[in-house]
Amino acid sequence: MTKTELIENLSNDEMSQIIERFCEKYPNANIADAIEGFKNFKAFPASGNVFDLNPNYNDETHYFMRLVTELYLDKAFTAMGIWPDANTAPYYKGGNIGTVGRLVKVWCGADTSDDSEMGSGRFMKRPRIATFPNTQKTQIPITKRISITSSCGHHFLGFATQFSEDSYAIVSYIPDKFVLGISKLQRLADFVCRRFWLQEDLTKALYEEISSAAQTKDVYVGLFNVKHTCEWLRGSKNPEGGFTSEYYDGAFLNADLRESIKNK
Repeated sequence: MTKTELIENLSNDEMSQIIERFCEKYPNANIADAIEGFKNFKAFPASGNVFDLNPNYNDETHYFMRLVTELYLDKAFTAMGIWPDANTAPYYKGGNIGTVGRLVKVWCGADTSDDSEMGSGRFMKRPRIATFPNTQKTQIPITKRISITSSCGHHFLGFATQFSEDSYAIVSYIPDKFVLGISKLQRLADFVCRRFWLQEDLTKALYEEISSAAQTKDVYVGLFNVKHTCEWLRGSKNPEGGFTSEYYDGAFLNADLRESIKNK
C-alpha cells in the first residue's frame, strides 16, 4: 500500500482529526506541504536513516507521519481487542497522546532533533562531529567506553550496556590526518544505535561511521556481554544471557593490539 493510499483510506473524521492536531502544533505551516512530503518520502530500512533517501524530510512531514501512524496503530489495538481505558486512551486537550501516541513517539522520535527515543536515530539529523588536525602525529589508539542503547530488529525490544554491570562497549581508532572530538563519539553512537538492529550489524555500522568520521580504517568496535530484553523478558527468559560482537580493520587486525584496548 502506498502512502497516498494510506491517506485515501482514512475517513473524513480521521482526516479532520489529523488536520486539527497538525494545525494546533504548526499553526503557521501549510499542511498541504506536509501531506505532499509524506506521500513522497521513500521507505527505508528499520536500521537506516530517513535523510539517506529523503534529503528534504522536515519536522512538519514527520509530525504528519506520526499522526497517520497513530490512527493505523489504533486500528491494530482494536484488532487485538484492546479497549481504551484511563491509562491507554488519549486526552489531547490535556497533552496526553495516549499509549498509541506514546508508542509511535518511541519508535519514531518526536522530531528530527530528538535523540532520546528508541527509534529516533531513524529520523534525526546527523550530529556534527568535530574533527581536529592531528598536529601531534598521534599514532597510538584513542580508546573510549561508550554506552549502547538500541533495539532488536526482530522484536523491537531493547538491548543495552546499561542492563548489567559486566556489559560495556569500546570504540578505538588510530588517527591519521584527523582527531575526533572525543565527546562526540557518544553522540555518533546514539545516532546509529537508536534504530532497530541485529547486534552484529550494529557493531559493523558503528565501525563504518567512526571510520568515515575519522577518515581511517584503523578502527575497533567491541560490544561485550550486551543483554537483550527479547531474550531476557520473553522466549527463553534467560537473564544471564549476554552477547558479544566485534568489528575491526586496519591495524586492529593485530590480535595483540586488540587485546591491549579491550579492558580500558
